[in-house]
Amino acid sequence: MNITERPDVSAEDLHGIIENTLNGLKIYNVLKTSIELGVFDILEHEMTYTQLSEELGIKPAMANYLLEILVKLNLVDKSGEFYKNTRSSHLYLNSKSSYSRIRCISALEENVNLWNNLSNSIKGNITRKEEVIFPMVVQRMADDCLCGELQDTVELLSGYDEFKNAETLLDLAGGHGMYPIAFSQVNPDLQCYVFDLPDVLEETKKFIDRYDSSVQTIPGNFYNDDFGGSYDIIFSSYNPGGKNPEIAEKVYNSLNMGGLFVNKQYFPENQPGSLEDVLDDMEWNFTNFEKSHKTGRKFTFEGDLLFDEYLEFLEGLGFSVVDVHPITRFNTPFGRISRDKIVIAKKVR
Repeated sequence: MNITERPDVSAEDLHGIIENTLNGLKIYNVLKTSIELGVFDILEHEMTYTQLSEELGIKPAMANYLLEILVKLNLVDKSGEFYKNTRSSHLYLNSKSSYSRIRCISALEENVNLWNNLSNSIKGNITRKEEVIFPMVVQRMADDCLCGELQDTVELLSGYDEFKNAETLLDLAGGHGMYPIAFSQVNPDLQCYVFDLPDVLEETKKFIDRYDSSVQTIPGNFYNDDFGGSYDIIFSSYNPGGKNPEIAEKVYNSLNMGGLFVNKQYFPENQPGSLEDVLDDMEWNFTNFEKSHKTGRKFTFEGDLLFDEYLEFLEGLGFSVVDVHPITRFNTPFGRISRDKIVIAKKVR
């Protein structure tokens, strides 16, 4: 080997990939550790880095570096020697805030650990029980939806005459129940119900009590059980049966004539379109559910239909697809450029 001979491909691109990856890891750990130490609770009031070091029991130099990184991330404001939360951190990173996203961020550690143990995760042999994981998931999804998507959805649906005149609404696999709680606040004459697994409904009841709501719960498994009742609106948001034709048929059978089926779901493209898509699909396949059978694409399950197929199936059942509203708001599980859509279909025959 002649060591004076240059390689025929530059290493710069590879170095760039490594640098970006490491910086992302460093920033993630800064944010995670700041939350764990309660930095954003402490910085509700102005503080110098030396005061923060005394509060946290860390070296002054480390407190200084930590705060300066948070300033550059626009999570902390600096005025002279004093540091304080930005408005964003006050709303979303303070543990006492009604809009706190701390649980959403902390939950990312589980996925990070799966990636850090990729040699094991890539075997795809990790199985989880729905009744164990779903109660934890609904808490995070409740936090997530409160940061704008719930308000957008309620505002959208409340503009329909069918909603204004409705007397009954079923939230199918409604989890936290925040949507029917909000719907009943907008329309006090609307009696709302949440249908979900019994273990999940224990979490639902906590939210119902927190908001002193009249929402009622119905235990069941939508794959095995009928929904019962006769509803004016059936609402579905990001549940595993959201693209399943058998579930859609059960919805049809439980709706009154002229009733609305409001289905908010993630509809992936036919093929991954970006590096992020492929990474997400790989992560999706690290784990399996015991009862809900996943397919290879993120947030898809056995029997799911593609978007156009789903709309065609609804029309064939006796629905008229009234509107399709794309969701452009950032959504933690689905990413900044998501494929979320709200499909509003009316039972017409």
